[in-house]
Amino acid sequence: FLLCLALSVWAKERSRPEKAEPPGPPTVEGVTGFPHSVDPVTTLQGARALTKRNLLRGIVMEGVRSDGTLDLSEGPGRARYSFQRPPGHGPQPHREPGTLPKRASCGKQNVQLRKEGLVAEPDLSDYPCAGLALEPLPEPQCSAKEIWRLARKRKVPKDGLAHLEYYRAKAGPAWRFEISGTHRFTIYGDCKRELHGAEAQGSVP
Repeated sequence: FLLCLALSVWAKERSRPEKAEPPGPPTVEGVTGFPHSVDPVTTLQGARALTKRNLLRGIVMEGVRSDGTLDLSEGPGRARYSFQRPPGHGPQPHREPGTLPKRASCGKQNVQLRKEGLVAEPDLSDYPCAGLALEPLPEPQCSAKEIWRLARKRKVPKDGLAHLEYYRAKAGPAWRFEISGTHRFTIYGDCKRELHGAEAQGSVP
């Protein structure tokens, strides 16, 4: 009887969904070039270390200079890294032991890059999955500097501060470049082919 009781308690604990842990303090570990010349693409690895969610869903960068870096000490320089997990994996919404989840949840956790360094936001365990197939983004093949090099070929002034996004478009991994609504283009993830219309549709969750 005692053995059965112990097994029952063990099974009950095992059936509890994984809980999200509170985010840790800001860190500059893994932040390349902190604070005046930060490379937001290579800093991705530092952002990964702050979350249990292993699927990259996108990067949003603000205030990117023509050398591909951010100045975090002043001005608009910052970045956001978005991560999820496959359906049912990672921290999940609370539910009673032994019960099934109401719907598949992929959760989401953002890691912000700002003047304090990398800061993980609270994990959103009930964030829904993006469609039926959650296909993660591969590691970026281009740097922010390379995207700016393409912008310069389009006569974009080098003294501007760009908004860049690395996201999954309908065509696949893609980069979006924009400056104050005046200059805008979208490039496939390998930085070799420009995307137009429906191919370029998509956003960072």
